[in-house]
Amino acid sequence: MTATQPWTTVAEPVPATRGNTPATAGFWLSVLGMVVGFVPVLGLLVTVPAALLSHAGRARFRAGGASTPGRSTVGIVLGWTATALCVLMTVLGIVGAATAPVRPLAAAPAAPPAPAAPVLLTVPNVVGMTDVQARDTLRAAGFTQVVLGPSTGSVAGVAAGTVTTQLPGPAALASAGDPITIGEAAAPPVPPAPLVVPQSAPVTESAPPAAPLVADTDVDRPYVPAAPQPLVSSGSSSSGSSGGGSAYYTNCAAARAAGAAPLSSGDPGYRSGLDRDGDGIACE
Repeated sequence: MTATQPWTTVAEPVPATRGNTPATAGFWLSVLGMVVGFVPVLGLLVTVPAALLSHAGRARFRAGGASTPGRSTVGIVLGWTATALCVLMTVLGIVGAATAPVRPLAAAPAAPPAPAAPVLLTVPNVVGMTDVQARDTLRAAGFTQVVLGPSTGSVAGVAAGTVTTQLPGPAALASAGDPITIGEAAAPPVPPAPLVVPQSAPVTESAPPAAPLVADTDVDRPYVPAAPQPLVSSGSSSSGSSGGGSAYYTNCAAARAAGAAPLSSGDPGYRSGLDRDGDGIACE
């Protein structure tokens, strides 16, 4: 007798679920393409691959390589939309650049010309000329600045205003703008006028006044000394104006009492002892 074995049921294997990676990558790349699609030309580097990946994900699902189409449909729509947007922005950019006015480039500032070397002129000799002649000669030689320097003082035989010195000297080289300094002789000093001392007229000696007659009374009066009388010496004098004798006064009080003050040099009675300041007038 043969034993029978029970039949075992074998479960069919469940195929593993396979994702759709290209569809997912195309979706997210298309989302990014909607942002960068506004950038001309460069946005196409993102939007076109996004649309192609989304198409690849959908084709994989149809071929049975993926169990789900994923987000391939949305990725395709966003990818081509972003691509169209990027193409539009690129065309607008090209047209705008073609119609934009061309701005001329600013010319670089020209370098200043190098200064020309100064032209040296020969200084003419103007010593011995007058001021006007010297200035005319220097201007004719091309010099524009003629400066009058300090005077060299009076020179014997040289008229005032005659050029006696110049700087730079004759035959020296200088540019037209260099100052040429000239020195001129001054006028000789005016001699001082002679000092004239005025001579006063001689004073005629007058006789002393006579003492008045005073009646003798018994009334006591204070003693008043009489003014000293001048000592008059008799004798002939060769220098007297009237041929009379010369007077002598012991002091100025005596000369004033005699009415002879002031005494000038040459007057009778004048002497240096009475003239204290030596100006020729005594007892003034």
